[in-house]
Amino acid sequence: MPCPEFDAAGGRQKTKPPPPGLQIRQVWADNVEREFKLIRAAIEHFPYVSMDTEFPGVIHVPTKHHASLTAGERYALLKANVDALHLIQVGLTFAASPTSPPALAFEINLREFDPRLHRHAPESVRLLADNGVDFAAHRARGVPATAFSALMMSSGLVCCNHNHNHGGVTWVTFSSAYDFAYLIKLLMGRKLPRSQADFLRYVRVFFGHNVYDVKHMMRYCAGLYGGLDRVAAALGVERAAGRSHQAGSDSVLTWDTFRRIKQVYFPKEGVLNSFAGVIFGLEELNGLAAAEEAKPAETKKVNVAASARTNKLRPSGPQRKKTTSAPPPHVYRAVSAPPPQAPVYRAVATPAFPV
Repeated sequence: MPCPEFDAAGGRQKTKPPPPGLQIRQVWADNVEREFKLIRAAIEHFPYVSMDTEFPGVIHVPTKHHASLTAGERYALLKANVDALHLIQVGLTFAASPTSPPALAFEINLREFDPRLHRHAPESVRLLADNGVDFAAHRARGVPATAFSALMMSSGLVCCNHNHNHGGVTWVTFSSAYDFAYLIKLLMGRKLPRSQADFLRYVRVFFGHNVYDVKHMMRYCAGLYGGLDRVAAALGVERAAGRSHQAGSDSVLTWDTFRRIKQVYFPKEGVLNSFAGVIFGLEELNGLAAAEEAKPAETKKVNVAASARTNKLRPSGPQRKKTTSAPPPHVYRAVSAPPPQAPVYRAVATPAFPV
């Protein structure tokens, strides 16, 4: 599909041959204004946006097995980490429709994090450095968090309904609780809200109802489990640009994985609506079995149909326990559990990172 270019100054569409391959646009302090003009111009033509972030790991870990945490406890753990740490990169990939290839991709490099000064998980920071994240360049040329949040608020990506056929921006993510948490922290300019219910309201306010988490969708896909790279490989999806553990590249891979899942498992129009508005790990989990009964027949049959369509799918992973009710489509639901009497996490030490 041809990828229109835009005049960043005036937002006018220009006729230009499609590029030979997708290029991830690097966004720094010296070009951030120009790149966000391009983003504003692109939204009307490419209202489907996949998003990924990179951050310095986690410094608070649960005191019991993660699988035994309630959704409320998982949020408390997330809040403790996000409040204490700094975002490093944001990746955004734009497409015209759920089945279209990616048209534009951006990697926004932020300034605030300094591994010499700020807390972090050393193994996570080392992994990012090994995959090409240049922390010295981020400190020298990165986009200030305040500038990024102001440009996001005026970009049309958040807190805005657009006049196109899809009723606003549609967001596609992979295991996105931390991604949304870091963005909401920056957009609000303060720490995350105390309650999970308030956090999910902010997700709805900033990002709307059309939010799809591929990790949640995988519950209904035979043979799909694990992280993004594993799922993409199982589906035969190759990384189109960049490297793993870079936000721009991972946002592109998230999009290509999403549209492949739609093609293989959910080809019927409208079936995807059943998955909107659920963030993996923070949704109300007392009801996936009833959700199975409530979903249209097309969704229930995808396991058999998908296996017949492709021989690339791997055997099913560990089965999750079935439960009894599900949140309706387009509603964020929180577990109304009382706060734990003692923290369910502990801090881990952060040795200095040599840079």
